[in-house]
Amino acid sequence: MQRSKIAQRIQLVPLAKWVILPTMQVWTGLVAQNFHNSVVMIGNFDGLHLGHQTLLKQAGEYPSPRIVITFDPHPMQVLRPERRLRRLFPVSDLEEQLPRFGIDLLLVLPFTHEFSTIPAGEFLNRYLGQAFSPKHVVAGYDFAFGNGREGNLELLRGWTASRQITLDVLPPLRMGGEIISSRRIRDAITKGDVHGASLLLGRPFYLRGEVISGAGRGKQIGVPTLNQRVANETLPPIGVYATRTTCEGQTFASVTNVGVNPTFESGSQIKVETHLLNQDIDWRGKRIDVHLLERLRDEKKFSSIEDLKKQIQSDILKAKGILGI
Repeated sequence: MQRSKIAQRIQLVPLAKWVILPTMQVWTGLVAQNFHNSVVMIGNFDGLHLGHQTLLKQAGEYPSPRIVITFDPHPMQVLRPERRLRRLFPVSDLEEQLPRFGIDLLLVLPFTHEFSTIPAGEFLNRYLGQAFSPKHVVAGYDFAFGNGREGNLELLRGWTASRQITLDVLPPLRMGGEIISSRRIRDAITKGDVHGASLLLGRPFYLRGEVISGAGRGKQIGVPTLNQRVANETLPPIGVYATRTTCEGQTFASVTNVGVNPTFESGSQIKVETHLLNQDIDWRGKRIDVHLLERLRDEKKFSSIEDLKKQIQSDILKAKGILGI
């Protein structure tokens, strides 16, 4: 599969191996605190993509305590369940990524139908004004929240102006001529363009989950695999991927199959199985992150075990070329 036009022009810049992160508090409700005179951002921040990161970097221009307010579950999952929206990452991803941007507090508000009926003005007064007495608010061009999305930019401008609060509204960030958005990233992933999705995210898309026991067939044919119970809601299409797998600070080159094992089984349950290159580590019971770098091929049924083994070796060689090993 060829890389997208965007992917051909832009390369990911990996994070430093060792990063000392500041401490960030995580709340699921308002409590007594000392975060007055703050800079506040409100949103779903699903994926924390490059567009979201522009807001975080703008907030970093201010010396005030920096606060992100988000919701779980995603409001669309409660209000419009028929759309079947799937988050890119679990909320725990925000807890890990936000400290890199100097965020002091993540407030995760449980989103329910009852919560959605709070008028936008009351929400601003209670969750911003009374709780954090902000000096600054940073918002995106598409800012909207509250009952019937009445909490729009016009309301926010009036609310901040009446309280002498600075409001920064940032324009959309574009890549390849199109706006970077969580929806665009989800579309790329569901089409198998995990490399293009990673460029929009500013980091590789990954699958997170616990390693569980499998049938052991990989070990029997010389390619042991880690079988993963995936926590992500958004999954890539069935196929084989060049990956890097991380567990407890260790990272290894790998090849991952997302599929139903048609050579051995006739079921439809999707499994995620990862083979570490030149490694055989038992991580059962531990959480791993499998970073999907590029799609290699479709999954297919082989007529013999030998044909399957030959294809796996071909996949490994191709993955090594992509991974630069």
